[in-house]
Amino acid sequence: MKNRRTERIRSYLQDIATDDDIRQFQVNEDDLEAMRAAHATQESVGGLETLARPVSAQAVNDGLESLARGEPLAPDQQFGIEAIIIPDKRPAMPLAGGTYQATHKLWLHLNDPEIKARLTGAARSIGRIEVPGSPYPYGGTGFVVGKNLVMTNRHVAAIFAQGLGDRRITFISGITPGFSRAFAPDNAEQPPLTVRRVVMIHPYWDMALLEVGGLPEEAKPLTLEPRAIEGFVRDEIAVVGYPAFDPRNDRAAQKTVFDNRFGIKQLQPGLLKERFDTESFRKVVNAVTHDCSTLGGNSGSAIVHVKSGRVLALHFGGTYLARNYAVPASDLALDGRVVEAGLTFDPTANPDKPPSWSGYWSAADGEEAADAAPQDPPAGGGASSAAPTPSADAGVSGMGAARTIDLVIPIHVSIRVGQASAPVGAGEAPQAQMERLVEPARDRDYTKRRGFNEMFLGLRTPMPQAARPEVLARTRTGGDRLDYQNFSIRMHAKRRLALIVAWNAYAADPVKRPEEGRIYTRKVLGELGEHDQEKWFPDPRLDEALQLPDVFYTKDDGAFDKGHIARREDVAWGRSFEELKRANGDSFHVTNCSPQVAGFNQSARGTDNWGDLENVVLQQAECEKLCVFGGPILAADDPRFLGAFGGGRRQAVQIPARFWKVIVARTLDGLAAFGFVLEQDLSDVDLTEFVVPDAFTRYMEPLGRIAAAAGLVFAPEIIAADEFENRGLEVAAQSGVGRRGQA
Repeated sequence: MKNRRTERIRSYLQDIATDDDIRQFQVNEDDLEAMRAAHATQESVGGLETLARPVSAQAVNDGLESLARGEPLAPDQQFGIEAIIIPDKRPAMPLAGGTYQATHKLWLHLNDPEIKARLTGAARSIGRIEVPGSPYPYGGTGFVVGKNLVMTNRHVAAIFAQGLGDRRITFISGITPGFSRAFAPDNAEQPPLTVRRVVMIHPYWDMALLEVGGLPEEAKPLTLEPRAIEGFVRDEIAVVGYPAFDPRNDRAAQKTVFDNRFGIKQLQPGLLKERFDTESFRKVVNAVTHDCSTLGGNSGSAIVHVKSGRVLALHFGGTYLARNYAVPASDLALDGRVVEAGLTFDPTANPDKPPSWSGYWSAADGEEAADAAPQDPPAGGGASSAAPTPSADAGVSGMGAARTIDLVIPIHVSIRVGQASAPVGAGEAPQAQMERLVEPARDRDYTKRRGFNEMFLGLRTPMPQAARPEVLARTRTGGDRLDYQNFSIRMHAKRRLALIVAWNAYAADPVKRPEEGRIYTRKVLGELGEHDQEKWFPDPRLDEALQLPDVFYTKDDGAFDKGHIARREDVAWGRSFEELKRANGDSFHVTNCSPQVAGFNQSARGTDNWGDLENVVLQQAECEKLCVFGGPILAADDPRFLGAFGGGRRQAVQIPARFWKVIVARTLDGLAAFGFVLEQDLSDVDLTEFVVPDAFTRYMEPLGRIAAAAGLVFAPEIIAADEFENRGLEVAAQSGVGRRGQA
């Protein structure tokens, strides 16, 4: 880890230097004192006005010498260099009172009255995207680009809106977005303006347009530059936005750079750089880059050309000590749908042909049309059946696209026999119908199953092994692995539960709806009637004594939900309707089930489940394929429940209190793995009735810690891909999980 950080510091130094001699950054104690004084002269908002920890000039210079010799940095050297080079070369300047004061020697020219008037004028049209009702303190940054029109990032809009394109976008219930231009909006200097609607969520670029009511006259639309971005490379720019504390970056260094002040309007100067390919919403885009000091809250910031005051690009992300990425305004000028929305370009943008990404618009239009279509009829025809309506608690995938939310329906059914019912009047329909348990349609020829594909991501991603192979259940043919359509399982013999489940998740629409004219609802795939519920079934390849029967769940007095380990919506994909149908049916084998206490597996009941973690990782990795591993942590002290086994028999079954999941994605850098544990404290539970609270606690944990707890062995490729200390910081923040353990 240290060597990787050392290389990034060396690369960054060389990138921002005026020549290749990194020793030009030599500093002395006077330099350090001047930097402290510069921080102290700038107004602080509830933050520290000194360095987060003392920096020694000797440590800085020793570190620079180590870099020059190609040696790794000691921790003090690493911190010292980061604390010096970033504030000194790429500072952040608060815009308190609508203005700034440049104090760093490289940027004193920004105090020129003409330049300052240009940049502060632009800053008056830049504000913070407020998202009350969401788990985030705020969404990011936005700026005025037309009449009542504010531009921000697509991933910012995804916090409060769902949909894609420019026709059918809806707000997520319970979140009321706003736009505040105040220096420190949390201090209520100015009330946020209302976001009336989402005008556009771009299907290709990380960009969204919002209609905001009540914009004052001084918040003039900023002018976007339509000429080729390549003509502005190496020009000075300023990012204006609201940087937030970012757990992905070094904590001490960013507190020094931003003087421990976050969430306020700041100006961050730097240089525009060349284009660079990066991942964005499951594809690779050719973005423009820059080297300003930015943080997570800068998402949606305007990149203002210092010389002209025009917006050159829309900032959307970056990698610490490497590069930042932005959507070029000149590319947006090529998109007729964007231009027609009313953005201010000068010279006027006149796209004369469809952009190279026009296919994404066509796909978005198709999704919108599908959303407006009548609901699918139930299996066997007849009157249409209303599908479940996602609640506000179901959350949003974070991809910004319209999507299907799979709500898990509780299987436990209570039927009262002999209760008199009110007579049904003429022409009236019965208010309720009796539900029945029916096995979903399935393919009984198991020779067609390929199981988990370890090359699914293009790089070897092996299924975990049991640390003690002797605990595994043996199939009737002597193996220890059960292969299904798109997933595989290794069972624990004594516990009669899966020890390891591995599955290939694919989110692309072509494999979710492979054949036109087909209906892909859960009922149709399972050949179920409108009021039928799925009855789970055993795997004939494994002795039934090694599997918990379906009756264990349906005669449990409501104690448990049947919890898919491999999520049905993850594995239900295929190149044909029959493949998809086979995968849907396979997911209802009892081998893929674990007794999960009520509330664990029902996203509509709260946010304590972990069904959306895959969506957060999909957004981070910007991909549409995942390899996922999961299962219960089968601890020796798990509590026992006396469960039904049919024929009047009851047996004690240990119920796992903890579950684990590892999600692996493919990135430009290789594999990225994220490990999670979901647990519940059952120490004070009355096990005579097994009535337990709904709340589980979610943690991100290092893979080594998960392996030790669950009795697993992860392949070296997976351990090496553990992102606990890297991308995992952002995934944990976005998904609202805690972090525990050391990598």
